[in-house]
Amino acid sequence: MLLLGCATPSPVAPAVVTRREPGLLSAPTPNTLIRQLPAALDVDPVAIKPPPLEFSLKQPEVLTLPNGLQVYLLEDHTAPLVLLRALVPVGGVDDPAAKLGLASVTATLVTESGAGTRTPEVLDELLEFHAADVSSGAGDEYSTVTLSLRSVDLAKLFPVFADLVQRPRFEAARFDVATGRFLEGIRRREDRPDGVAARALNKAVFGPTSPLGREATEATVKAITVADVKKLHASTWGAKSTRLIVTGDFDPKALRALLEQEFAGWKGGAPPPRQWPAPPPLVRRVIVVPRKIAQAKVRLGAWGFPRNTPLEFPLRLANTTLGTFGVGRLYKEIRDERGLAYSAYSSVNPGPTTGQFTAGFDTKPEQVVEALEVATRILHDLGTGAPMSEAELRTSSDIATNAFAFRFDSAAKIAFERATYDLFGYPQDYLSTWRAKIGAVGAAQASEAARQFDAGLQIIVVGPVDKLGDLSRFGPVSTITDVEQFFPRGASPPFR
Repeated sequence: MLLLGCATPSPVAPAVVTRREPGLLSAPTPNTLIRQLPAALDVDPVAIKPPPLEFSLKQPEVLTLPNGLQVYLLEDHTAPLVLLRALVPVGGVDDPAAKLGLASVTATLVTESGAGTRTPEVLDELLEFHAADVSSGAGDEYSTVTLSLRSVDLAKLFPVFADLVQRPRFEAARFDVATGRFLEGIRRREDRPDGVAARALNKAVFGPTSPLGREATEATVKAITVADVKKLHASTWGAKSTRLIVTGDFDPKALRALLEQEFAGWKGGAPPPRQWPAPPPLVRRVIVVPRKIAQAKVRLGAWGFPRNTPLEFPLRLANTTLGTFGVGRLYKEIRDERGLAYSAYSSVNPGPTTGQFTAGFDTKPEQVVEALEVATRILHDLGTGAPMSEAELRTSSDIATNAFAFRFDSAAKIAFERATYDLFGYPQDYLSTWRAKIGAVGAAQASEAARQFDAGLQIIVVGPVDKLGDLSRFGPVSTITDVEQFFPRGASPPFR
């Protein structure tokens, strides 16, 4: 310490000068290595007129075998892969009321219970050895089977795909696994508030007993037997009902030989008859589903449009004006201007008798009333007080037209879209005339069509009841505690 005390003190550091010296303010020496920006970059981007989008939709080749099987072929040699798909018009709407979930269990077992002479274990090992990916499932109106494989394995695995579609084994052990997994999903679906809101809205719009509103329960799944699965497959999966879709890196001549060899003897396949009930008129109401969650789930729903109707095009543009990310009225006011939600969106879809319009956002429970006031006003104004402007029409039309091309950026997407539209009875020129029909819609026409979004609005709120405020200003309020036991309109008592 004595030595430290006797040490020579360190010089004081010079003060830091934060203000430039006068000499540093002089003009810098020009750097001859830096080029001037092109004159084109001085142009206002809004003033640039891009050339019109040129889009040519490649059509798949469609074959019909003597047994009635329709096959869609579209080559794509950019990668050494082939995608095989079967599209079968059997779905959840065809399930018996006492056995809801039958179509889904059947579709699952097609790829999980062995096929032909191969047991489930042998089949799994074979597909894994060849790095092939198989999947299957059932939606509301159709089931699919998909096998993705390397093109060098096509000749070896195409017979396997044929066995999967035509000759699934439906072994009892795999049946137990599939139904057990299904039941576990049913038990856990109440854990997802988003799913609770979607299920409640679906039942509110279509009716809980309609083919599009009902859902499988633990009781209906437990009522399904292996015999039920075999019967459904034998009666509805067949050449006359199924569409095969083959896309990717294949030789057309060799593939035709495989089709003849593996599918020519397939018979039957009558699609199940369907009777769609007329959609009942919707009356505005608010349905609260109590849940102790930090963010309330708010969903609004109304009718969409029937398939293959001119109403599709003005409704699609109206929906774009309402709920498109970044530019839609709901998004801009609820999220950008008021900060009531991280996002707000809407969508509109077709259906057999009528589709569904959905709008939604998540917000703090204490802000539900304010956010709903904004959302319901916007929906009302688009059809009446604040119709679509010409600027909004141009933006919506551009978004719809440009996004259309991304639906067909692969051979797999193109062929599947074409097969699906054929399944639902759309005209052959539907896709080729789609952009022209969107472009022909006027602002007044889109606003007029949007009135149906406001009419009979179904409002679902999932959240803590004690924090939601007074929702009665938006319509009669009912509360349900179990979405699965959603009661039909007019039942006594319909809600608790």
